[in-house]
This record gives sequence, structure tokens and C-alpha cells, in this order.
Amino acid sequence: MASKVLVVGSGVIGLRTALELLRKNVRVCLISPKTPTNVSTTSMGAGGLWMPFHCDDTRVDGWALSTLDELAKQHASSDRNVEVVPKVSFKRQLMERPTWSDSTFLQFQQLDVDSLYKYASQSNIRLPRRETIENAGYTHAWLFHPPIVDAPNALDAMLQEITTHKHANFIDVETNKYFKTMNEI
Repeated sequence: MASKVLVVGSGVIGLRTALELLRKNVRVCLISPKTPTNVSTTSMGAGGLWMPFHCDDTRVDGWALSTLDELAKQHASSDRNVEVVPKVSFKRQLMERPTWSDSTFLQFQQLDVDSLYKYASQSNIRLPRRETIENAGYTHAWLFHPPIVDAPNALDAMLQEITTHKHANFIDVETNKYFKTMNEI
């Protein structure tokens, strides 16, 4: 592995790349034209809901479960950039459970509409009017509790961890310069 790496960009991919390298004791230089939470690049209401969605690539489940494990650790930690929310996905028929539903963290349930509305009334989960669901032909639902990330706070926390890491060599996330070629970097 390289002894020093230049990461260009302070979005979620750039910051996560820098963090993973630092955690492997690789010296990192991080440069970016704007801070991760600059209003021109990040919505202050941005968030990311974890859920694999319509992908036939078998590798996705592994990546998704690895990400879920990381988000579960963050949720359990003292920082509150990740919270868990109930998610309902209505179905028109009983469906095969997705492979990722085996994670106990998600508390996955496959319910018929009657059971879902009973659960929702006991758990204070807000659902659409029942007649709307029935008129749309829904008979079942998946109910699970995925993590959702508060993106601006998570980006700030990642940048803070990077800037205070002993192997952070040079950090400038306000260069105001956009690079067009490798030679410019």
C-alpha cells in the first residue's frame, strides 16, 4: 500500500476514502474546492436512508450489509449522525423476503395489511388512510427499521476526525480551485 495518498474532493466519497486510509495508517493529503457542507454542494436537509433497491448484482447484498454494520456501529456510538426509523414498503402480494432482511438490526417483518395497521396503531407509526392502500391493491407490506444518516452532521464529523488524525498530512477543503487535469493538482 502507498505510504502517502492525495484525496481530491471532500464529499462523502472523498472523506470516507481519506478516513479508511488514515485508519490503515496511510498519510493523507485532502484537498477540495469547497468544504463538505458548503451550501453550493450539500443540502442542509440531506440524508441517506439505507436500503438496497432493485439491483440484480449479487455483490450488492455484501456491500449493503457491510454498510449496515458500519451504520449500526455509528448509531450505537455517542455521536447522533445516524438514527433508526420505521420504513414500510407496501406490496400487492406476499413477496419472498430479501436476503438483507436477515439482519436482526433491521427488525424486518412481513405483514398483511391488517397486521400492519394493528402494529402501527400500537407503535405510533403514521400510515396512509387504509382505504387508499386497499384501493391501490396492496395486501402486504415489509416493515423494517433502517438507519438514516444526517448527511451534513456526518460530513462534519468525518472531516473533524480526518483533521485531528495523526496521519493527516495536509488538509485544505477551501481551495476555491477546480482542477481540470492531473498536472494542475
